[in-house]
This record gives sequence, C-alpha cells and structure tokens, in this order.
Amino acid sequence: MAQGQKIEQSPKTLNYPQDKFIFSDDEFICIKGTWGCGKSMAGLLAANRECEEHPNNLYLVLRKEWVDLRDSTLHDWLNWIGRPIDGEKNVKYPNGSVLMFRHGDDLNSIKNINLGGALMEQAEEMCEDDLWFLKGRLRRQEGTRQLRLVCNYDGHNYIYRLFNEHKTQDDRPFNGRLITTNTFDNADNLPADYIEGLKKLPKKLQERYLYGSDADMEGVVFDEFSMGANVIDPFEIPVEWNKIVSLDHGITNPTAVLFAAIDWDGNLYIFDEHYEAGKVIAYHASIIKDRGYQNIKDYLIDPSCRAKVNAKAGQFYSIIDEYMDNGLNFTPANNSLLAGINRVNTGFKNRQIFIFKSCTNTIREVSNWKWKKLKPGVQKNEPDEPEGKDDHTCDALRYIVMSRPLTSIKDTSVVIEKGSVAWEMEQEEMMAKDWRRKYN
Repeated sequence: MAQGQKIEQSPKTLNYPQDKFIFSDDEFICIKGTWGCGKSMAGLLAANRECEEHPNNLYLVLRKEWVDLRDSTLHDWLNWIGRPIDGEKNVKYPNGSVLMFRHGDDLNSIKNINLGGALMEQAEEMCEDDLWFLKGRLRRQEGTRQLRLVCNYDGHNYIYRLFNEHKTQDDRPFNGRLITTNTFDNADNLPADYIEGLKKLPKKLQERYLYGSDADMEGVVFDEFSMGANVIDPFEIPVEWNKIVSLDHGITNPTAVLFAAIDWDGNLYIFDEHYEAGKVIAYHASIIKDRGYQNIKDYLIDPSCRAKVNAKAGQFYSIIDEYMDNGLNFTPANNSLLAGINRVNTGFKNRQIFIFKSCTNTIREVSNWKWKKLKPGVQKNEPDEPEGKDDHTCDALRYIVMSRPLTSIKDTSVVIEKGSVAWEMEQEEMMAKDWRRKYN
C-alpha cells in the first residue's frame, strides 16, 4: 500500500472477520485464525490505520523472535502496506505518528515508553505477562490505547483462557473480544489450489490449521472427531425423526443433557443441549419438558442414578425416582466405557454422527476429552482410562450411541385429499364392497 493510501484502496478484499477486527473499538481485541485466513494482514492494516487517524501516535508491533519479525512481519508490511521502514525498524508518518517494529528481546528498552496502541503478532508465541506488560505501556493521549492480538489456534493456552474462558492467570474476570476465522473465510484472496493443498495435511493438522480447532491434539479420546466433518450448521429437525434425550447428572459438576435425532438413514444428530451446574432435579426436568420436542423414543441416564441413596420421610429413593416424580421416565443406559468410546469414534469416522454448531459445550468437551497420562516409571498393564473431568456431554453421547438408536421410518402411505377424484373413486369402491357383503 503506497504512502497516504487508505485501507479501502488495498488490492486485497477484506473479509468479514478482518473488517470486524480492524474497526473494533474494544480495549482488548484478538483475531484467532488458521493458515491463510488473512489475520496477519488484518493486524498490520489495523496498526497502519491507527497511526494514520491519530496524529503523533506511537504504536508498537511486537513479535517474539527477531528472525520471524525480519523474515515474515517486516516483509508482509512492505508487501501489503508499502510504507518504508528505517534502519531503527520504525515507520514515520507525515502526521507525526511513529510505528515501531520490535521483538521480544527489545521489551526492556520500551519499559518507559508511552504507547498509543500495540499489536502482538503471533501472540501464541508469547505469554500473559507480556500482555500485561504492554497494557501498562498504553497511556498515550494520542491513540486508541487498544491492545490487539493476532494468533493461531494453539490449544488451551493463555489466550484461550483470557478470550474464551474470560479469566486471567489468577482467576480474575477478563473482558476481551475474540474474533475467530479460518482459511475458507479468505478463499477469495488465496490461490485457487491453496485450500485443496491444505486438505492433504494429516487430519489433526487440518483441524487446527484449516478448519480452526482449539483442541489439544495429543491423547484425545475421540480422535476421529473432526470440526470440519462432524460439526454442522443447525437446521430444523423433522418432527417425524426419532429422538432421544440423554442425561449425565451432576450437582457440583454440570448436569449435561443432549437431545439427539436419527434420520431416515440412521445418522445421528446432536441438535440441542442443556448444560448447567448447581441446580436441583426439578429445575433440569422443567428445562427438558419446556423444550417441547416430539417423538422422543427414549430417555437415557447414567445407570448409577438408579441407586437409592437419598432418603425422605423415612423412604429411600434414587435420582431416577426423583426425575420420575417430575414427569420424566429415564432408563439406565449402557455405560460400557471403552466399547462406547470405540462406537462413537466409529460414528465420527464414518460421518454418521453430527453435532450442531450451537451445541458449544458438547463440541468443547468432545474435542478435548483426553486419556490419562501414565506417571513416570509406571508400566501400562491395565486398559486405557480417560480423564474424569469435562466429560459430561461425552458420557451422554456414549449413552445414546450404546443404545443402538432405531433409524427413523418414513411414512410412505398416500394421503388422499377429501373431495378429489381419487377420494370419490375410493368412496365408490367402499360402497361396492359394502353392497357385496350385504348380498353374499
């Protein structure tokens, strides 16, 4: 981009996530994306815009390693923005603004500088302490004093905790805006064969670098699950499809309820969920009934819920009993752990299990449930065992699959409209049959 040109004249077309990031006015704003999604371009365009629109601004673009700053970020700046960079890695604007490119080893040199804005490029390479260090430098009157982050998907790191879970490393609340994007959002600006090339990557690399997944890759239980293939846009579920309600009960832990439907070909769709902790059974039962779904063939629950361990008025009762008192008749599910995991993985692999994008808790747990790690020096003699946390929707999904849900059957009977020619012919045939019965 030549000096003085505005963003709108860029030869590239801004996609929607880029536009949201560049023109956001949030104090903390992060764009997280895959390879080729245009996130780095969005970061540099935003930095350039802030220096153009705020005279006497002092803006910082930070990259952890000097080699990456030199070979990638500076090269991209000259290619996309076009403003010259001097020998001190600064860009000077006619309105008095200065944009500084720096790397991690330069942080101490800027500890007394008042910045009007900052961009952490490839922020997953840095840490939360770096973020707060930069926040402390944002005190210049000229500028937005926004802290922007550009990052790749990189599992449950500090960026995930801040922008997805909204909490800091010491559990204080954090308010930041997250914009997610993937390669498909930027398809118009990429070579025609680029996306097809990424589809040749190993499946787990596709999940992170093509489709966009925060899942930690190592030791995942449902390793056949694919964000690209098994997560779909919601659609209206036909009333005629068989449905199942599956519940994993919790008190301090969340109670997870999955609503599943089975289509004419036997494919399974998780189309709705309820996920909440700290509520009584009457509350959860009310939520389930209020959804009002029809054609429910089965209500499944963890078989341990049939144990009569609670007492009232001298009588013992179970969790299943209490749900029954609230109008829901649950059946103990098949809780075979390894067989259930295997069957769910098979369904994911064969593209027979799908989860609506709106079921965010299910997607999060399914993509991150892991096998327990062996302690150092311990030999493995027993079967693998998953971690016993953040698995509530995973258990509910196993219950559904292990129930071997029945394929929905289409009603192929022909409905004849009253008053039609066919209806009149049918009436005449019925009268003829009555006449024959009367005289035979």
